[in-house]
Amino acid sequence: MKNTIKLTALALFSISSLMVNAQTRDNAGLQGDAGAVSGFFETVNPVNYPAGAGGWWHLLDIRHSNPANNYAMQFAGSFFNQELYFRKTNNNAGQPWSKVLLETNGNVGIGTSSPSTRLEVMPPAINESSAGVFHLRGDQAWGNVLTLATDAANGNDDAKLLFSYRNKSKQWSIGGNNGTTSFGIWEDGGDGIYGSGFGNQRFIVAAGGNVGIGISTPQEKLSVNGNIRAREIKVEATNWPDYVFEEGYKIGTLQELESYIKTNKHLPDMPSAQEIDNQGLQLGEMVKMQQKKIEELTLHLIEKEKQLLNQENKVIQLESKLTQQEKTIQEILKKIK
Repeated sequence: MKNTIKLTALALFSISSLMVNAQTRDNAGLQGDAGAVSGFFETVNPVNYPAGAGGWWHLLDIRHSNPANNYAMQFAGSFFNQELYFRKTNNNAGQPWSKVLLETNGNVGIGTSSPSTRLEVMPPAINESSAGVFHLRGDQAWGNVLTLATDAANGNDDAKLLFSYRNKSKQWSIGGNNGTTSFGIWEDGGDGIYGSGFGNQRFIVAAGGNVGIGISTPQEKLSVNGNIRAREIKVEATNWPDYVFEEGYKIGTLQELESYIKTNKHLPDMPSAQEIDNQGLQLGEMVKMQQKKIEELTLHLIEKEKQLLNQENKVIQLESKLTQQEKTIQEILKKIK
């Protein structure tokens, strides 16, 4: 704005000797051979003025020294508002104008003549989204192109991006969380991707890198308050319990196992129901402990099979002896007769 004021002052000073009273010029694009000279002009219902211009307007026209061409630097403004426009004709009578001075309240608009906030940017046309509203490029060493910050004394003030649907009936935001180093996403309206209730965190990346979905204070790298559906989950594990099959590993007896279960109401080395309720279930550790129990059960089954085979052999031997004894008895009975 300071540069604009300086430029205007310089223009006023440069042509002050060329005019005494404002003249009338209805066509701002008038060429030199039609009488276009530098000076101050006024007009009503102008031609080649800013788009939508009507009523009375002022024109400050600084012309090229050669009257045969149509090069000029021009400033124009209405009698009735504070809007100020600038252009250089470049030998084109219909050259578009650029708006210089916007609203008296300090609001700045790009693509709109009535900005409602400090900076309001509108797309080239309604419902046009292919080109976006604006494009940012950065060349700093660490690559930032857009910085949002709050410097208020209140530590709970947040720096956020707020997205709103049309009449603000639905909103969601991305940004800081109440003066902390957490990063959150909030949604308002009830049908958004992160739930309902503006101010309720549905997704958060907390200090230290912990991520929470449906929980505001994640204590693990990923905490989810809800159901998860996946085609496959891979869990890394160490010290897999194949050592159960090593020579010398003692699995105890089934009688000892029965006694432990009666006393503790759960298997040895496994968490109790109360521990699971209080601390949750560690999937990787639980799968490893279950595998250990499966392998111990396999050893028990193998041992039981050996016992059954041994008993089966004994039964076969007894049956053979009984058969032999029956034959002997039959032979004795025949001799007695």
